[in-house]
Amino acid sequence: MERGTYFSWQQAANKQVLASLFAATILVQPFLACLPSLAAVSLNADSSKQESTVAAPAGTLLLPLSPKLDLGKPDQNKTANLDQSEPPQDAQDNDDLPPQLATMAVEKGKIEDDADNETIHEDTTLKGTIQIVADDTEFDQDKNTFLGTGNAIAIIDGQNSKLEADTILYDQNDQTMDARGNVRILRNGQLTTGSAFKFKVTSDEYLITKPDTELQGSQIIARHAHGSKEGLAFKEGTMSLPVPFFFTKNFNSGPLSYREDTQQMRVHPDGYLPDHPSFRFKAKKIVYERYKQDGNLTVFGGRIEMGDFSIPVGNFVSTVGQTETKVVMPVTPYIGNNLMVGGMNIGPQFNTGIGKDTVLSWSPMVQIGGRDLGTNSNTNTLGLAARVGIDSKDYQAHLAYGSSTNFLVGDVKAKVWRSIRFQGGINRFLDDGMMGLTRARLLAEVKDTHQYFNIPYIALLQFRSSAGWAQDNPQLVNVSSLYSQLHGSPTSTVMKTGYRLQEQITVQSHPIFSIGDDKWGAKSFLYGGLAARGYSTGDSDLISQAGPILDLHLDRLRLQTGYIAASVNGNSPFVFDQYIQGSQSAYVMGDVKVSKYLTLGTLIGYNLSQKLAYAKQLQAAIGPGDFKLVVAKDFVLNNYRIGFNLLHGAPVQFDKLVLKGSPDQGQLGGI
Repeated sequence: MERGTYFSWQQAANKQVLASLFAATILVQPFLACLPSLAAVSLNADSSKQESTVAAPAGTLLLPLSPKLDLGKPDQNKTANLDQSEPPQDAQDNDDLPPQLATMAVEKGKIEDDADNETIHEDTTLKGTIQIVADDTEFDQDKNTFLGTGNAIAIIDGQNSKLEADTILYDQNDQTMDARGNVRILRNGQLTTGSAFKFKVTSDEYLITKPDTELQGSQIIARHAHGSKEGLAFKEGTMSLPVPFFFTKNFNSGPLSYREDTQQMRVHPDGYLPDHPSFRFKAKKIVYERYKQDGNLTVFGGRIEMGDFSIPVGNFVSTVGQTETKVVMPVTPYIGNNLMVGGMNIGPQFNTGIGKDTVLSWSPMVQIGGRDLGTNSNTNTLGLAARVGIDSKDYQAHLAYGSSTNFLVGDVKAKVWRSIRFQGGINRFLDDGMMGLTRARLLAEVKDTHQYFNIPYIALLQFRSSAGWAQDNPQLVNVSSLYSQLHGSPTSTVMKTGYRLQEQITVQSHPIFSIGDDKWGAKSFLYGGLAARGYSTGDSDLISQAGPILDLHLDRLRLQTGYIAASVNGNSPFVFDQYIQGSQSAYVMGDVKVSKYLTLGTLIGYNLSQKLAYAKQLQAAIGPGDFKLVVAKDFVLNNYRIGFNLLHGAPVQFDKLVLKGSPDQGQLGGI
């Protein structure tokens, strides 16, 4: 046989001659098959009348996976049985197979090679096969190689994989496969494209040049990738996230327009991704466990880089999927009031992800200053503080302590059923509906909130029902002299207890008028509220409030102001839930965007009856759009709030990425 001979269905008649020639050069050579896509060629003795219809050349090679068999000598009279299983029925006899079949079954037979003096006996079956289909297939007997050119496809028997490329070269000497041009590998349901592919059949190891893999919405692009039974490892590449992750903390402490933007970013993070991110994320190693739904991405040696400035974030586990991307940072800084134990608290916060959506955090801190609630005066002592918390979608619990103020604060919030929630606290400010934030010494209550929208003339109608038990400590209002005055500067230390049942109804109308848009515009609407409360002590009260609200958008200036008229009938036995806004009050809140890096805001609420401010805050949002730091000071509640938001959707750079398809593939460590 000449070197470089092509096989196609026209040469099927020479099958036996070719097989004999192959047997003289190698132990076992593939039988040839016919492809249905080729048209028949009709030859006529008279060349002038010859007519033919010829399609593009095509062929199929069915190659033994292990062509060099370790067989005994004839005098040893031994049989090399490499596979105990019988070949399939359609592989035992192929004399009657129709020409439309793309491959030919492996025949059994006795072939002797005089050069090696080895024998394959009649009961010998081949270990496996490699099927190569292409427009042209070629065997080079000198190099012992098979070449498929043009739309080449290779399928290895017993493996859930398929290889497509412009050319595929199979070398029988070392049993390697080399594919070039428009490479596509479909392996275990995962598609990878690249420019080149090398595969060692016997060890199941392969190398991909410039791989591009899409996995569960994530795209992985690297310089090269090495695969084996231990998994697939990419080197020096990027991984894009199917959904950007948006991480926020205390964003409600920021300016008004910042809070509105943040709410929209949480719903549609894609729409807020900047063209040029202000930071990039890098990792030494990433392990992607695609068989997991939660906690499927582990990052080792992560860093956030902002220009020449780099912040190490250590190792952490996150969840990456088609619908959400959740990240739990292992260590974050904590600067704030520490659940309002008093003073400024500074320290690291350590976070650990548990299960699908739970985070356990704890923080050792230094406490600077504080307020002695008994004497209603500030202290300048330096002490230690600590905090521990657990947060998930359906429940939260926190506990904090500061030695400078010798104060313990805690809370518990949990979903009970549908819209019913439980909340409890120790010396903790908790949401009290239209009363704002109130602080009992002990509180345990169940609340149920229902909201209705798009009622004629009404934009929002809300019902809030609650019932529970409380213990009051009048001295808790001494967080500031201003807050104490709003509650009548109580001197009593009697801690009253009792049950409380209340119903609150709040309503907001559709705009009375609306002019312009969200850049330049104004609109106004009406607000009203009613609260009825009863106590086990025999006390009760009825609180009503109503007034107009004006909402303004003036380019960089965002402003909302309102006037509230209220009435209080009856009394509460507790100091903590007294109505402090007075019979007449007004408020203004808003901000100005100084630049894209700085927004300054404020909130002023004024009790016109007592001539005292019931709310006084300064706020600032600092930084680029995808990384904002929030700083706020509340002068009435005498606390500082620190928050931030971080939006990341750019590809993550990595030195190495390990793709695991099952729990027993590869190792997480070994950076």
